[in-house]
Amino acid sequence: MWAKFKQQGYPDWFAPTLMGVFLLAVLTGLALWPLLLTFQWEIELPWSPSGMTRTLITAAHVLGGLLLLLLIGAVWLVHARAGWLRQERRISGMGLFILTGLLLLSAPLILYVSFEPSLPWIATSHAVAGLMLPLLLIAHLITRRSHRRR
Repeated sequence: MWAKFKQQGYPDWFAPTLMGVFLLAVLTGLALWPLLLTFQWEIELPWSPSGMTRTLITAAHVLGGLLLLLLIGAVWLVHARAGWLRQERRISGMGLFILTGLLLLSAPLILYVSFEPSLPWIATSHAVAGLMLPLLLIAHLITRRSHRRR
């Protein structure tokens, strides 16, 4: 993957930064799952982050998401458009952008929707899309490697 981005003209730091920020967003998102289950679905758990820990995890997740959105914009400009024109990995690439769009749309809804009964569903759709994103990225990378071997 690093070589592919470098070949497409991205700076050397781009791919490691993209993966690092992606990892930050995924790990902090996973750390927020206990809060989703406790506050949205009212499931009693033996542990859930509280106080300042909850605030720091949430802040890191929001920051990671915003940075990731900027980096994905840069991916769209060259990498995704080139792959689309070459007709390579269109299904997994489109899936990645659809999931990213769902995350982008659901994030402000979690914060600003005031209709209480819809909040668990909005937050859960955001969390499930966040879980699916790394799985689809792995599939995207694996199909790239198997495609290259042919």
